[in-house]
Amino acid sequence: MKTRLIRVGNSKGIILHKKLLEQYHLTGEVNVEPTSEGVLITPVENAARQGWDERFQQAAAQGHTPDEELLEGFSDETLEDEWQW
Repeated sequence: MKTRLIRVGNSKGIILHKKLLEQYHLTGEVNVEPTSEGVLITPVENAARQGWDERFQQAAAQGHTPDEELLEGFSDETLEDEWQW
């Protein structure tokens, strides 16, 4: 497939055909990696915090309380002993 570089502000870009984007699952963010043969564009597999909401909901449904579990063993007293104001 041939395409042209187009001006995007002070940069240049390319337009990829919809079918190509769908075939390689390119949506939102992508990884762009220079290679010896050119530029490799791949989908971002694990976006930051992807799926966290679903996992928190599952944990809550199982009776877990993340706020209490995350702070278990932590107290303000510990902080005051180690921290100088």
